[in-house]
Amino acid sequence: MEVIQSVVLIAAGVIIAALGDFSFDLFAYSMALTSVFFQTMYLVLVERSGAEDGLSSVEIMFYNSFLSIPFLLFLIIATGEFPDSLSLLFAKSTSLYFLLILLLSLVMGIVLNYTMFLCTIVNSALTTTIVGVLKGVGSTTLGFVLLGGVQVHVLNVIGLVINTAGGLWYSYTKYQQKKSKPPKLMTDLEAHSK
Repeated sequence: MEVIQSVVLIAAGVIIAALGDFSFDLFAYSMALTSVFFQTMYLVLVERSGAEDGLSSVEIMFYNSFLSIPFLLFLIIATGEFPDSLSLLFAKSTSLYFLLILLLSLVMGIVLNYTMFLCTIVNSALTTTIVGVLKGVGSTTLGFVLLGGVQVHVLNVIGLVINTAGGLWYSYTKYQQKKSKPPKLMTDLEAHSK
């Protein structure tokens, strides 16, 4: 019951923060909700496929990347970005700074995806989403402070505080649930294989 209440508190924080958004854009919010929906479905599929098939995080990441290539190629070609991206890549390929940033972005993307898949398999899709919410609160707060450009309203701050409280409550509840479970006993076969 506390898990449901903490998730409701997180959602309430998001709604309150959105009420303080003076630059409300229906298209932007609809795209954000679409993104949240697909990310949720994606994490549930990762959790189910990893648990049912016994796949590791690296295996799931490999299959995900491999199966995404046709869709990515279709989108790049359909949007007309393919010729521009190739010419830009060739033009910038002589710049050491560009190659360093490209390599750094590649490594960070791999680490981000690996840790997301690992978190989903070890915990759950919901836990990964809550961790993402807490990360989003940190990113939003840093954006307010460092980047500016947004008029901060008291509702934004109240919403972020409520959102953070819900995320922390969820984390505490899951921790208490895990702590109260008896340790898993291994069979002799499992113990000898380690």
